Amino acid sequence: MLAAGGGGRIVLGPAAVVGDRCVLRAAPGAVIVVEGTLDEGCRLVAQQAITVEAGARLGSECVLIDADLVVEDVERPIREQGHRAAPVRLAAGALLGPRVAVLRGVTVGAGATVLAQSVCTRDVPAGAEVAGTPAHRSPESSGPGPVI
Repeated sequence: MLAAGGGGRIVLGPAAVVGDRCVLRAAPGAVIVVEGTLDEGCRLVAQQAITVEAGARLGSECVLIDADLVVEDVERPIREQGHRAAPVRLAAGALLGPRVAVLRGVTVGAGATVLAQSVCTRDVPAGAEVAGTPAHRSPESSGPGPVI
């Protein structure tokens, strides 16, 4: 399902592959750009921007979301407190295993691998391999960049 409301845009590049049961939702003014591959059941929800570059691949049932809720006043309903948004980007050649979640403001670098069922709360360096909740460098990873 593709849904873009009030000026939101969803752009599928010429090499994009979108599997069965995928849901892409762009809020008003938001943009989702897919140049890579989304396996079945993926969910991309944008309040600002999500980019999946060419050669990047999301395993089945991955979730990319570029916003989270603001909870500053416990007495006010959450729905009245708004959200914070920051772009999410999967660089060329990045690979997400099945059921990975990539959260607000995260960039997964070129050629990086995120293992199954991990949650990315911080940037993943190019070429790195990460796993876990929250995702962190695997001891076996030899890619460049700091431990996250």
